[in-house]
Amino acid sequence: MKESIVQMVTLTELLANLPPEPDEASLFVEIQREVAGSKRKLVVIDDDPTGTQTVHDVELLTTWNTETLAEVLQEERQLFYLLTNSRSMPKSDAVRLNQETAQQLVAASQATHSDFVIASRSDSTLRGHYPAEIFALERGLTPSTGNHFDGHLVVPAFFEGGRYTINDIHYVATPT
Repeated sequence: MKESIVQMVTLTELLANLPPEPDEASLFVEIQREVAGSKRKLVVIDDDPTGTQTVHDVELLTTWNTETLAEVLQEERQLFYLLTNSRSMPKSDAVRLNQETAQQLVAASQATHSDFVIASRSDSTLRGHYPAEIFALERGLTPSTGNHFDGHLVVPAFFEGGRYTINDIHYVATPT
C-alpha cells in the first residue's frame, strides 16, 4: 500500500495564487439591482439547523404545507428558508420530504401565480444525502412545471467554519 504524504499549506499561500477579488461593494449593488427587478422568490431548503445560524432577518419555516407556502410566496420578502433537518433522517425519509416539499412549492406557486427558485443548502463536506435530495427536488418540480435541469451548482465552502475549496481541493483550516 502506497503511503500518501500530506503537505501543509497556509490559507495565505493558497489565496496568493488566486486572481484578485472583485470589488465587493459594486457586486452587492449589482446583486441588489437584480433581486429588486426579479419577481422570483429564493427558497433555501436547508438540511441542518446549523446552516440557518449564519443568516439573520430571514423568515425560517420549520413546518409547512401548501397553504403556508402560498402565504409566504405572496409576502414582500424575496427570500425564505425551509429547515428540513433531513440530514438527521434516514435517506428514504429525506428523499420523500424533499420531493413532497418541491411538489408543495409548485402547488403554492401555481395557486398564487408566484415564481420561485430553490437553493438547497447542505454540508460543505457533503455529509447527509447528496445528491439524493437534489434529485428528489428535481422529481418534485419537473412533472408539474415541465422544466428540466441542466446541472447542479455545487459550492463546497463554509468560510465561518474554516472550509475553503480552491482549485478543486476542499481544505479545512486548522487554528494556528
